[in-house]
Amino acid sequence: MAVRRTKTVSVLDADRDLAGRLTAAALAAARHNAIASVFTLRPGELDPRSWGGVADGHLGFLVLSGLLTRSVTVLDRTSIELLGAEDLLRPWEEGAEDASVPREVSWSVLQSAQIAVLDQRFARRVARWPEIAAALLDRMFGRVQRLSFHVAILENPRVEVRLVLLFWQLADRWGHMGPEGVTLPLRLTHQALGRLVRAQRPSVTASLRGLAERGLIQRDDTGFWLLRGNVSEHLGALAAGARAFRTGSLDRAGARRGRRDGRPVSGKVSSPLPPRLPDPG
Repeated sequence: MAVRRTKTVSVLDADRDLAGRLTAAALAAARHNAIASVFTLRPGELDPRSWGGVADGHLGFLVLSGLLTRSVTVLDRTSIELLGAEDLLRPWEEGAEDASVPREVSWSVLQSAQIAVLDQRFARRVARWPEIAAALLDRMFGRVQRLSFHVAILENPRVEVRLVLLFWQLADRWGHMGPEGVTLPLRLTHQALGRLVRAQRPSVTASLRGLAERGLIQRDDTGFWLLRGNVSEHLGALAAGARAFRTGSLDRAGARRGRRDGRPVSGKVSSPLPPRLPDPG
């Protein structure tokens, strides 16, 4: 994928949360020094080596907008991480060289992304304000926390539950509250969602259909996702549906047993089964 450098920006203007620890006086000076080059990534497969060389003191690449994925494959099994605005990336530190278990790491862009280069020059210019470095460390720690939470999501046996938990996790980061609910401005395909919740695409499609029929999660005309209610209501609806399904299954099983035993079922008397003939000897 071609990388197109577009402009330079003040990172503290493009990502205002990085300045959260700075006083008003410090912010005025820091804004003029926190200048970084920005490049644009188009959707498709991605080779981070095309982003340019890195050297000691390079802080990383800060995602300003867009959506990327990082995939790790071990023994033909792939996990996927969703990355977007406010994430700090250091793709040259994959750790594969020292690992006993071989792995393959690949990157792709789902939605056009803008990336700020926090290189050595940037690091030197903002060194006077350690609050900025601390905020960047917070971003890395937040990414670790989200990954551990995502692992916990995958422990749930039901695909519907995993999807609900994933959508609300993403909504906490990128959702916008509106009159009908929370809009998640991410164009995620069923295949991508399947990779994220460790499920086959047909299972994801069926689960999303069920969530839409319940009025919980729907895709709008723009390809974004609309979440109505809240996560407690969603999980409650799924639990109620599961109880109803189990009750119906038990009723059907009881009916089948009644038919086998010749007992009355639903007010009707079933004819007794003929005696079993002995096996021919």
